[in-house]
Amino acid sequence: MADKSFLVQKFAKIPLGALHVLGYSVAGEETVCQIPELNVCFDIGRCPHFALTSDIICVTHGHMDHIAGLPYYLSQRYFQGMKPGLILIPRELERPVDNLLRCWRDVERQGTPYKLVPMSAGQAYEVRRDFVIRALQTHHGGISLGYSLVSVREKLKPEYMGTPGQELAKMRRAGVEIQYRIEVPLVTFLGDTSFGDVFSNPDVVNAEILITEITFFDPTHKHKAKAGRHLHLDSFVELVASLKNQHIVITHVTRRTGVRRARQMLRKAIGEQRMKNIHFLMDFEGAAEAGEVEDIGPPPADTAE
Repeated sequence: MADKSFLVQKFAKIPLGALHVLGYSVAGEETVCQIPELNVCFDIGRCPHFALTSDIICVTHGHMDHIAGLPYYLSQRYFQGMKPGLILIPRELERPVDNLLRCWRDVERQGTPYKLVPMSAGQAYEVRRDFVIRALQTHHGGISLGYSLVSVREKLKPEYMGTPGQELAKMRRAGVEIQYRIEVPLVTFLGDTSFGDVFSNPDVVNAEILITEITFFDPTHKHKAKAGRHLHLDSFVELVASLKNQHIVITHVTRRTGVRRARQMLRKAIGEQRMKNIHFLMDFEGAAEAGEVEDIGPPPADTAE
């Protein structure tokens, strides 16, 4: 019988504390990265089955390897009887993407519902009172954004510690601000980007989990990194000391280098100790095959073929 193993695509699933990073990212082929516990998917790639379970998609830019599966995502959720997908998207892409999705409505002859939310750098979208998604300006060809998933917490001001509850309630009714706001960036995803100011953004520096590309590693590929507005190993080595993340996940490695060799080159450049909290999404040591990962997708609809 013919060997059909090449038809099975692997997707990584990396446990990082209370969260998982699930996805696939190879430069120029496909990028999709899900945080299932937070109900968010960064980019959509070709829309692997597991991505359908995220109600929110954060689109970083309009390149096909990051956005091709968007019409399929929306159509399949409608077909499965799921609620419409919510798409955060760079403001400049709202109109052309809306036109694209309207064309797909005509092609499929169905009124697939969706909601596009245009985003600008610095803008925050409130998912819940305690959870917002903030857009960051990245440095790729054309318009591009990163996104930070931020936990919002309110704490009692120190001067009111020990105040009886009834007194606090009375002060609140009187309009006294008795609490202060704390924002904790849980996950920040940069999509495709070159070196730039985004790496000094507090949501990048302080995120518990930072997901960033390093596309090119070889010294001879610096001109490719510059031309494509991608990150090179040398730039990452320059900035990594300033990053305070508990975990850093590397995506979008070019096949010209390969993940195993890229990991060796990074370890040589920054040392074994600094590598302890750095993960390559496409490492696949202990990764599950697509079929295993896709078991967490939505159940088939009653009308599924």
